[in-house]
Amino acid sequence: MVNELFVYIRGQKYCFSIEDILEGHCEKIREWVREYPSERIIINRPKKAFEAILDFHLTGILHMPISTCPEEFKEELDFWEISHEKLERCCLNRLASYYREKALLKDYKNSGTCMPEKYASYPKSSPRKVFLKVWNVLNYHDDCLVAKIYFFVSTCFILLSIFGVAISTLPQFRVKEAPPETVPTISTPDYCKLLYERVTSSKSLATDLNDSSIHRDGSDFISSIFPESVHKKIPSLQQTIDQGTKVFFYIEIATTIFFTAEQAMRILTCPGLLSYTCGLMNIVEILLLMASYCRFILHFLEIQYNGNAWSFLLYVQMFRVLRIVRVMRHVLAFKVLNYSIKVGKKDLCIIIMYIFIGLMIFSNLVFFFELSDDFRSIPDAWWWTLITMTTVGYGDIIPKTIAGKVLGCVCAVSGVIMLSLVIPIFVNTFLFLYQFAELESVTIPAPKKPCELKRKATPDDTEVTYTSE
Repeated sequence: MVNELFVYIRGQKYCFSIEDILEGHCEKIREWVREYPSERIIINRPKKAFEAILDFHLTGILHMPISTCPEEFKEELDFWEISHEKLERCCLNRLASYYREKALLKDYKNSGTCMPEKYASYPKSSPRKVFLKVWNVLNYHDDCLVAKIYFFVSTCFILLSIFGVAISTLPQFRVKEAPPETVPTISTPDYCKLLYERVTSSKSLATDLNDSSIHRDGSDFISSIFPESVHKKIPSLQQTIDQGTKVFFYIEIATTIFFTAEQAMRILTCPGLLSYTCGLMNIVEILLLMASYCRFILHFLEIQYNGNAWSFLLYVQMFRVLRIVRVMRHVLAFKVLNYSIKVGKKDLCIIIMYIFIGLMIFSNLVFFFELSDDFRSIPDAWWWTLITMTTVGYGDIIPKTIAGKVLGCVCAVSGVIMLSLVIPIFVNTFLFLYQFAELESVTIPAPKKPCELKRKATPDDTEVTYTSE
């Protein structure tokens, strides 16, 4: 029996001792040598990957070549019936990262949460074809000139709607209420009337005490959220006309007409009416339109917003900023960012847990280290801890004792460490998905001149040459 074995791998010749091969770690290679005893074995497998398999068979140490694709190397491991767990840690992490990214890309391709609803099949009737084209333009699916023009016009109207309300809140456009005029009067007090009012008020005081306390508590809660009445901040339609700023009134009319026509076209051409109307952004858009029409009705009926229930319509105006989300969700970078946040929910929970632990520890310590005049309660210390850990530092509450300042330094450093460790995870996920998403927009040029393949076939020669005429 010969002691040497020649192995040919893609034209590369290797010489081994048969005893070393039979004592190797790969069971399948040992079976091949036993079943086919010969001095020459030709293996048509990927060269780099099989060299790593051969090294593992001889040494028992398995590494993945850097120039080898992890997918190709995993197929090679499966072919030779070698478990991936036998890989060394340095290469096992690389293989695990590859499959983690592969699963992430697969989920990103299959995710349709940030995209509008599409038609299930291409419509055959002519009206449905027109609806499909209109729907694609309204949702920026097509890359045609009409879709680009509509995207520009829609963005302009959204910005006009948002900045129209924003500019109307400038001090020079607000309503300035004149102080009430007091007219001095001289009158003789009616003692009988005062006595009667005192008796009746004392009788009704016990019955109205609970109701008044509940009303006072409710109004105090609302005033704690909105300390100033909204009708003093945002002028009504009639006030914009009276103050000579009719441009805001015309902006309201133009934007309402545009968004009404757009919403009507979306409802008319949407693939599924029920699923469309149940969308969060569509519900917000419908509420905004209803609030705008109610404002016009109140304007023509000459009803004012002086602290009554109709002031709710002015509060709805703050939700106009959500319209910009409807445009931004069709931007590639925003879609990738949205999905990156969804994927990083586990990391977000880690950040929240870390902040919560720091909030409890630092707030309790700084409350007992500082004076009560500076930190009036532990919830006030929560605010200081959160602002310090996130490295914002408003400066409205500051520690003054030595122990409090040292604690503040530790709190700030811990916040920097938290941000530096967790934020790169989101950045890496975003960059990886964004590079993949941009591949669809990259055009790879075709070869300028085709090459003719000529092969010189001989019994011992398998050389392949390329010539270009």
